[in-house]
Amino acid sequence: MSFSKMDTKIILRSLSIVLIMLGSFMFYSCTKTADGNLSKDQSGEENKDLEATAVEDKDLAESDEDLTTVDYKEFYEQLAPHGEWIQVKPEDIGMKPQTVQSDLKNKSVITLSGLLGIQNAYASSYENNGLVYVWKPSPTLAVMSVEGADPVYVPYSNGKWVNTKSGWYFKANTPPEETTSHYGRWVKNPEAGWLWVPGRVWAPAWVDWKQNDQYVSWAPLPPSVYMVNGSMSTPVIDNSNYMIVEKKYFVEPDVYKHNNYYDQSGERILVNDFTSLAGLVLVDNILVNRGPDVGLIQTIYGRNIELISIQPVRTYTEVRYTGNEYYVFKPGFKRYKSKDNKKFNVNQPKSYKKYGEWNVNRSDGKDNKDYEKQLKNEEKEIKKYEKELKKEIKKSDDGDMYDKNKGKKDDGNVKDNNKKGNDNNGNEKGNKQNGNDGNKDKNNGNKKNK
Repeated sequence: MSFSKMDTKIILRSLSIVLIMLGSFMFYSCTKTADGNLSKDQSGEENKDLEATAVEDKDLAESDEDLTTVDYKEFYEQLAPHGEWIQVKPEDIGMKPQTVQSDLKNKSVITLSGLLGIQNAYASSYENNGLVYVWKPSPTLAVMSVEGADPVYVPYSNGKWVNTKSGWYFKANTPPEETTSHYGRWVKNPEAGWLWVPGRVWAPAWVDWKQNDQYVSWAPLPPSVYMVNGSMSTPVIDNSNYMIVEKKYFVEPDVYKHNNYYDQSGERILVNDFTSLAGLVLVDNILVNRGPDVGLIQTIYGRNIELISIQPVRTYTEVRYTGNEYYVFKPGFKRYKSKDNKKFNVNQPKSYKKYGEWNVNRSDGKDNKDYEKQLKNEEKEIKKYEKELKKEIKKSDDGDMYDKNKGKKDDGNVKDNNKKGNDNNGNEKGNKQNGNDGNKDKNNGNKKNK
């Protein structure tokens, strides 16, 4: 069986079109990870390139890199029904971007095998490994601290302080808050409110303490505040982030009901004028939360404050609270390392809001400029590949055309069609990637074509 030149041209043209369409589809499906859309084969290949090790409970040396190398699947699954996970840049939550950003220099040039998901198992990770995921509590978890005001979610408010062998333990009133009260850090965003940043080290409460003769106050510790050489780094916390309670109400249930921002004379209470208290300290390699003096609180209450024992359990279903013992959730964690020393991100919830789909300090409208630039560079690689294939098709056309004038006419039509196809593909990709900004990109594209 033999093929004519025309048959060969048709086969090559059809094959090229199929490869372009398949390559583009696989490229975007590989980079889409918001819903965990890696195939079983891709996931298996990625796991082969990563080494997992169990993190010891005594390893208290947290770092920003934990957000991309430690698997927080337990937290993602438990907290998802009680709020939403959001994709943010490290600098949006007060962290240093260089500690978790992607290493684009190590990124392989996009090839056909890469487009088809054969060569690079990290295709799904490169897009997002410079971003991190934070949890925004559901409005249903908010409580009303001021009579008549709208409920607002505030960490370490909906619950009570309990005296334990590990110091002051915050016993939250809801299961998700029990987890977030003992792991991770909190950051307050002007537009989104309080956001929780995952962490792997357990503590009775991650808070900063201050007091004066009448009041005791506490505030969530922000991201990047870690235990260094046996002591906590000193954070700078805004005055408005502190809960302020009279000492006589400190161990009351629903402590948020006793929060004060103003004294009896109506003057604003300034926590900056308070005295700092020792907070989290390391005792025999165990984090102990000091806070206000237990003896003083007992004197104020005129009774003994019972001592609770903390017992760890590995699964959330084992959590329970008895008279003198709390069985608290302390899951095991795994840390991943790339065999090829490539940057990656193992932390991607099944469902989350992508970066740019919500407002994070977007007053200048430029906060996702770098991210969009990265995507545009990847589009250029795709178009470059398509252009090379079209050149091959053109060469085939030139060789088959026996009429010179007819060949020129056909070549012109091919160029016009290719131009239109590229214009449509560019606008379509812009709309898909930039969401509401897609129309803007489309208009800009049309102006350039003119």
